[in-house]
Amino acid sequence: MASGLPNASSCANPLDPNRTEVILALLSGTGVASVLLCAVAIVLVLVLRLYRSLVYRLAVYQVLAAFLYGIVCALQMFSKDDNYQHANTSLCQAIAFLMLYFQWVKLMFTIWITAHLFFFAVFYRNLKKWELVYVLSSILIPIVIAIVPFTTGSYGLAGAWCWVQNWKSDCPLNISTSGVIEQFTLWYGPALVFYAIDSVAVVVIAIVLIRRACKDSQEIKWQQHKEALTQMLPLLAYPITYTILLLVPIATRVHTARSHDPSTVDYNLLGTTGTCMSLWGLAAGVSLLIHICVMKKRSQRKWSEKCQYGSLVSEGTTVYNRSTSDADTFFKLPENEIGDSNSTNSF
Repeated sequence: MASGLPNASSCANPLDPNRTEVILALLSGTGVASVLLCAVAIVLVLVLRLYRSLVYRLAVYQVLAAFLYGIVCALQMFSKDDNYQHANTSLCQAIAFLMLYFQWVKLMFTIWITAHLFFFAVFYRNLKKWELVYVLSSILIPIVIAIVPFTTGSYGLAGAWCWVQNWKSDCPLNISTSGVIEQFTLWYGPALVFYAIDSVAVVVIAIVLIRRACKDSQEIKWQQHKEALTQMLPLLAYPITYTILLLVPIATRVHTARSHDPSTVDYNLLGTTGTCMSLWGLAAGVSLLIHICVMKKRSQRKWSEKCQYGSLVSEGTTVYNRSTSDADTFFKLPENEIGDSNSTNSF
């Protein structure tokens, strides 16, 4: 009498070893590229001492999280045996934990950037005093979440790489409902909620800025914030690129969860998912480098104009010092707007 359970031969990983190697190479290779690019961006910020500005510190938090996440993606290449069929259990579980942890760290910093931009652009509120909360919550909350799969034994081989498993006993044909629930509860569900909120927030910010630029351009309040907003708006690149690259992994997991035949694998979709996941770091590094180049060029132009017309540096002006390659922002908000009489530092 048949037991109804998959036998040993039917529990082989449905992924072809050669294609699995290609997928892991894409994931790890893009991860290495992300690490290198993020490292260059971080070093540039340190050399130019841009970390003194909150705007750049928020960007650096993003890039640092992406840097560490890229390292984990690169390590996925070593999570399986030589035949790319079975996971090295202990290493695979460690990589899976770090994968989920840094995914959440990246998500948390992205949430805070969106919130910071939203409150400043819409309500003229500077949340600089919340910076410590940004950092601590983005480090500690992900630890609590990433520990959960350890308590349920869910970390392991999940398709081509190590993550939260959606099958039991290392058998792809033995689907684990609890594993699927964990995947969506611990990551894809919150990520999807963030995607919706972030999309609405970005649209609201864009509408508010366009309306004020067209109709309220002479208002003192708008003029006082215009320069600071110009410096802060490049931060929108992080939530925008992050949410775009998040769509493919979400769609893939939804498709996998609805599939009744786990032996059927869409390699193109799986490869695209792995690439998109590791591109989070690459996109963050590129965004920071572009941000620095744009603001430096703008600072040089403004300084050149001030020298040409012989005018003094006024509010909202970024001074570029060629001798030290240092950018210091001297924008000062009205105290009654930011609710902090001591908040006269740069953004």
